[in-house]
Amino acid sequence: MKIDIISDVACPWCYIGKKNLEAAIAQRPDMEFEIQWFPYQLHPEAPPEGYDYRASIERKYGKERIDMMFEQITQVAKAAGIEFHLEKIERGANTLKAHRLLDLAWQQGGSKGPQNDLSEALLSAYLCEGKNVGDIEILAEIATSVGMDAAEVVNYLATDKDTNKVQAQIDFARQQGVSGVPSFSFDGMFAISGGQQADVFLSVIDRLAKKAASEGAFCTPDTCP
Repeated sequence: MKIDIISDVACPWCYIGKKNLEAAIAQRPDMEFEIQWFPYQLHPEAPPEGYDYRASIERKYGKERIDMMFEQITQVAKAAGIEFHLEKIERGANTLKAHRLLDLAWQQGGSKGPQNDLSEALLSAYLCEGKNVGDIEILAEIATSVGMDAAEVVNYLATDKDTNKVQAQIDFARQQGVSGVPSFSFDGMFAISGGQQADVFLSVIDRLAKKAASEGAFCTPDTCP
C-alpha cells in the first residue's frame, strides 16, 4: 500500500500523525507499505535565517493561549510516545531546505532509502530538541544520523538544486486544496487530514485492503485458490 504524506517538519501534528500511523502499520505485519513524504510550508514567509519563535507566536495568539496550546499538544504527543519540548524552540525555521533534504533522501533509494527515518529525525530535532532545521550545518548533522553523507548534504543545500521542484510540489498541494498538514493519502484513493488516532488509520488501511482483495489485487487465504 502506498501512503503519501504531505507535511511540514515544523508541524507538531505531523509528528503525532506519523507515530499514530506507524502504530497502525505495526498491527498489520503481513502487509507491505511504501511511504513517501511530500513538502508543505506553514510559514513560507519565514526568512532563511529563521525568526524569534516565541515572540512571533505570542504576537499572533497571546502568551496565555500559547501556554495552553503547548500544554495540550504536549499531552497528546506524550500519548503517541513523543516527548515534545516546544519551549526549547528559539528560532522558528524556514523549512524549505529541510524539504529539499527530504527530497534528496527520496532520491537515494525511494521508500527503501533514508527518507522516512530522516523525517523522524527532523521532526524530533525541531520539536523535541529545539534545533533550527533551517540551518545547513544542523541539517547536515541530522542527515548523518540516518546514514547520509554530510559533505554531500552541505554541498547540495548550498546550491538551489531542486528548489523549483520542491516549491512546485508545495504549490501543487495548495492547488489541490491542502490548507493544513498533515495530509495522508492511501493508494491515491482515500485521504485523511490531521494527527489522527491509530485506529482511524487502521480503519482506512483495512478498508482499502478489503477493497483490493475483492478486486483480486492480492491474495489472502479467503480470496485466492
